[in-house]
Amino acid sequence: MNRKLSITAILLGALAILGQAANLTLPTVSWLFSSGAAFGWAASSLLIIGGVLGLIFLPPEIRWTPVTLQRFRRFRSIQRGWWSFRILLALVGVAMLDQMIVGKRALMVRCDGKTYFPAFVTKRYQAKDFGLEGEQEVNYRELKQKLADAKRGFALLPLIPWDPVLDSDTAQSMTLEQRDGKWFLPGESEPFSGRAKRFYADAPAQKHTDTRFRKGVPDGESLGYAKSGGLAVSAFYKAGVKEREKWTGEMPQEEFEKAAATGYQVALYPPIPPLWKAWHYLGTDSRGWDVAAQIFGSWQLNLKAIVLYLLFTYSLGITIGALMGFFGGIFDLGMQRIIEIVEELPFLYIVMIVVSIVSVAEMNLVILLGVICLFSWTGLTYSLRAMAYKEKERDYVSAARLQGASTWRILTRYLLPNMLATLVTYIPFSVAGIISSLTALAFLGFGLPETYPQWGWLFDDGTNHLGALWISVSMFTAMVFILLLVTFVGEALREAFDPKKFTTYQ
Repeated sequence: MNRKLSITAILLGALAILGQAANLTLPTVSWLFSSGAAFGWAASSLLIIGGVLGLIFLPPEIRWTPVTLQRFRRFRSIQRGWWSFRILLALVGVAMLDQMIVGKRALMVRCDGKTYFPAFVTKRYQAKDFGLEGEQEVNYRELKQKLADAKRGFALLPLIPWDPVLDSDTAQSMTLEQRDGKWFLPGESEPFSGRAKRFYADAPAQKHTDTRFRKGVPDGESLGYAKSGGLAVSAFYKAGVKEREKWTGEMPQEEFEKAAATGYQVALYPPIPPLWKAWHYLGTDSRGWDVAAQIFGSWQLNLKAIVLYLLFTYSLGITIGALMGFFGGIFDLGMQRIIEIVEELPFLYIVMIVVSIVSVAEMNLVILLGVICLFSWTGLTYSLRAMAYKEKERDYVSAARLQGASTWRILTRYLLPNMLATLVTYIPFSVAGIISSLTALAFLGFGLPETYPQWGWLFDDGTNHLGALWISVSMFTAMVFILLLVTFVGEALREAFDPKKFTTYQ
């Protein structure tokens, strides 16, 4: 397993560097450069160096003790935790597909005999590259329809063809449906009230009729327009009954009435409810950003945060805690005083101070996680300290000393493997904690800027627009589902690793 992990680390680092050098945006591996080029190069280099060192110094396989293997088997026997773990792995796999699932750029475009892969390159294709007008980046959602209409090719879009942030849908339309002589919005039980328009079937951009409705029937002014754009007729309705009508002569009455027109359409402005024809499966927020894309992007952000958080917090907590328990004495007492000082610092105030210095607009994931990790490593030291105190007095440690094993070898070869098995039970609850912390900070306005998709921003927008229930309900459901899965895994691990189930007292 060690060999496989080392090779995987080398491959990830190499692919990230090659992708950056070749101007490619590869799924997952391009995440390393999402926090900046400097961080990306450093992280990629560390992955390669760590993988090489692992191949050289680590044994090919991890030698689990019989008790640990028995614990793993017990974990698999706890169905709720085991299935939650498998679902989480599947969700992680989906998130690693990245722009293949969510993104505004097409996965593949076939136009005039040429093939493009916009989602996998850093180059931004302009509209003129596909025979359209303009030098701005092409809108692939519109390009898909235009290529199909002109029979010039096709565009293959992701499942959700919207970026998680900074990709707004300013307006959409919904066609009214008639039931029992009244007009309704699709899926609504109350008759429609407001303005609705019809357009010429052969000229969809040109208005045909602009009518005001009240309680599902025309009530008020209704204007009809000629194809030239001029006013053709002006009418007035009261409770669905036409009271007067005036023709301007801009278009003959018979021609106007026989002209094919679309159904009554209502303009929708953000927040837009779920609309499948526009690929808004969960609607949009007040900024016009797709809710489903934001939930997916937030899940990806949380996964990045989880990896960095666990790597830093557990490395620091395990190292300091094990050294405190192994050496004891002045080092132990001194570190305890430092831990007490760190734990007394007010977390939220420190975050507010850092945000005021850096500003929310300049905040990034590394800085924010650095502040969170500053307060998170101390809890692990208590457990590691106690376990190190207990384990160093065992016979196998004394035997290793008699054989001339160094302090480093005793710590890394004998103590840590016996202590780390128990630490596995802490990981799920640390994962739930970092997800909750990032969401809470974003909700309070002390998290990452809006250029990062975050559940906290989405929840804040939902509470400010209670009429758009799809925002808060979608976000809350996704977050609770993830936290439930993580909690189920944590409970199963705790039960499986409970030492009382494998201990016999004589």
